[in-house]
Amino acid sequence: MSSDNYSRNIELVCPTCGDSQFEYGDDIENDHAEVRCIGCDRITTKEELIQENSESIDEHAGEIGKEAVDDLAKKMEKELKKAFRGNKNIKIK
Repeated sequence: MSSDNYSRNIELVCPTCGDSQFEYGDDIENDHAEVRCIGCDRITTKEELIQENSESIDEHAGEIGKEAVDDLAKKMEKELKKAFRGNKNIKIK
């Protein structure tokens, strides 16, 4: 299982107008960096924008978690079948 399979880009949207285009300075790595919405000129911090989009972020994280669990279950089943192949006393369905 590669972690690259579970990488996502989550589009953040302005809670005021729903636009996803923002302007920001070179200090975007800082949580308190100012971000300006192109659509409505609302200025907020990066931290506030992430917090306002937390429901969408949580939903994506849940989907990624479910995919990881499903993939792990499939891999475990495959490995168990492989390990016990030919054994008359153990059958994995």
